[in-house]
Amino acid sequence: MANNFFEYFKSDKYDKKIILKSSDKNYSVSDVKNLLKNGYFGCNENFQIILNAIKNVLDDKEYIFHFSTSGSTSNKGKIVEKNLLNFVLECNDLTKQLNLNKYVNLEFHTTTTLNHIYGFSYHFMLPLLSGNVINIDRINYPEDVNFENAVLITTPSFLDMMKRYNVKPKNKLKIIMMAGAKIKDDLYKFAETISDKVIDIYGSTETNTIGFRESSNTNKLTLLDGVEILSCNEKGTTIKTKYSIQNIQNIGDRIKPDGRNFEILGRMDRTLKIQEKRIDLNILENKIKENEMASDCFCFEYKNKVACLMVPTEIGKKAVFNEGKIEVIKKLKKFLKDDFEIIPQRWKFYDEIPINERGKINKEKINELFNLNLSLPLILNSKIEKEKASFELCFLSDSNFFKGHFENFPILAGVVQLFYADFFIKRAFKIDCHKGQIRKIKFSNIIRPNKKVQLNLIKNEKNVSFEYIDNNKAYSGGVFPIKNYFVG
Repeated sequence: MANNFFEYFKSDKYDKKIILKSSDKNYSVSDVKNLLKNGYFGCNENFQIILNAIKNVLDDKEYIFHFSTSGSTSNKGKIVEKNLLNFVLECNDLTKQLNLNKYVNLEFHTTTTLNHIYGFSYHFMLPLLSGNVINIDRINYPEDVNFENAVLITTPSFLDMMKRYNVKPKNKLKIIMMAGAKIKDDLYKFAETISDKVIDIYGSTETNTIGFRESSNTNKLTLLDGVEILSCNEKGTTIKTKYSIQNIQNIGDRIKPDGRNFEILGRMDRTLKIQEKRIDLNILENKIKENEMASDCFCFEYKNKVACLMVPTEIGKKAVFNEGKIEVIKKLKKFLKDDFEIIPQRWKFYDEIPINERGKINKEKINELFNLNLSLPLILNSKIEKEKASFELCFLSDSNFFKGHFENFPILAGVVQLFYADFFIKRAFKIDCHKGQIRKIKFSNIIRPNKKVQLNLIKNEKNVSFEYIDNNKAYSGGVFPIKNYFVG
């Protein structure tokens, strides 16, 4: 096993060793040397980051890597510096404490990118420094998870999608490593059905890894050997770490230590002051999730008020469908008013809390949902695959786009159907389509309020076709030409 980059490249000893793979090619150390010598244009994003990193540290042993934090509700992101030694120490400790040496030629796959600390540490540094193999192709869809002798570097949101669609790989994974958000017990147990080993990683951009747990049967995590908890109180936690240039770090989580184990009690940076009154959003969210109509939620400040994006349970969906959004919101407010002086004034119902590629809550996407001038349809079910997607939708009678269209006989306007076809294309496939160039548009039947319809999407290289249907009855359809791909 090599202990750093230089052992692979300072002689020809490792030239035949395969260190990178893609769907159509294996790359030995010798192949990587040639790429670094002759250029590597046209590589995918993760491959480009890997080659750039190797080149930078070979050119300069003291090279400093720069990573951007995602920020929080109370501060903006910042740039954090790391050096090669930080990663070497972290990965050596991970290899020892996770007992990775008992495996041979593990192939590391990822659903994340390497331009943030989690992907960089676990999909690049860890396999390289533990003598294993990096697969450079990013996984975008659950059905793509099907490999032998594999490690999956992922997030709880991706595993949740696998669980929701009941996608289980044909070949059981050796290890799943996940980070980004707190994982629910039922999701952890699902992960344990598709992998021999499941590791929940806890850390941050500033600290790198702090600790991990390897079982759904405990909430306690184990500190990585290079980390020491110096103090912890209601204001947060101070640690000392070998995995950062600045080895004393303050983190916004309250931690309860127990020797070399610890529990995470919650974050400190989610207290808002609204109308001269303070509210802890963590406590508010936990209370909302006690209601039988709420599966999940995210609360935040929106235009000087508290807003809530809520994922309804099946009971909640039935209530919204039968009683309307306004009545359900009234019930939720009544449920909260005895416990809180400040309660959410703006509510939206969605089928998921949007997550970014880091596995963190996507606050920009949530703000976009609240900034929409149109009411959101009720999403009853959804399934997203590589080339197709389907959404079961209900355009509720109290939606604002039915007002004035028409007064005595409301129908869903064609422009609203096109808007939401484009909206769900972006969500499903992360692509942008040409505006104003929709082809083969056909409106066959009218969609009335509270009608359940299915939006089907089929993608190829040049366009995405859509259709609104109900069983065998077609309502509308057309084709959106693809403008460009993006990560959203």
